[in-house]
Amino acid sequence: MKHSDDISNTFLALNFINISTKFKSSNKTSNINMNKIWDVILNPNKYDDQINDLLNNPTFSEVFFKILRDKNAIYKPKMIAAASDEVLKRSYPEFKIEIVKSNKDEDIYYLILTFLKELKLPLSNLYIICKNVTVSKKIPSLNNKQAQMILKKDEKLYKFITNPESEIFIR
Repeated sequence: MKHSDDISNTFLALNFINISTKFKSSNKTSNINMNKIWDVILNPNKYDDQINDLLNNPTFSEVFFKILRDKNAIYKPKMIAAASDEVLKRSYPEFKIEIVKSNKDEDIYYLILTFLKELKLPLSNLYIICKNVTVSKKIPSLNNKQAQMILKKDEKLYKFITNPESEIFIR
């Protein structure tokens, strides 16, 4: 590639950037942007009164739930997270675990990990041992001594954590 081609490509790129910043379309499918979606994920309490309207938007909900699946974290009370009354509980002196079935998707569960004592930070993983097999999951950031994760029913972690013979610990 010649030097003149590089200059030409740079001017073309700058021209496209300039056009895209001034572009207005009347063929708009949604007025939701990524900053808004991230703000809802990071500050859910700020959007308590709007969350149902936001989730009714197909574009918003598709991106929102994709981020949640990829990051495995959501900081919402269990009743707002489409949770049902079906709750599995496991208690230990240091923490308790609640597994709440989703009303919207029968293959999705919300794991709510609540610490009952002061934490020796940093904690990084939840470990489950069952019949000499171990599985683990990274613990997301805590919010008021609580971490919430999304589990799929067919995951090994879900099968282990709901097995009464399994041992659970955090390190």
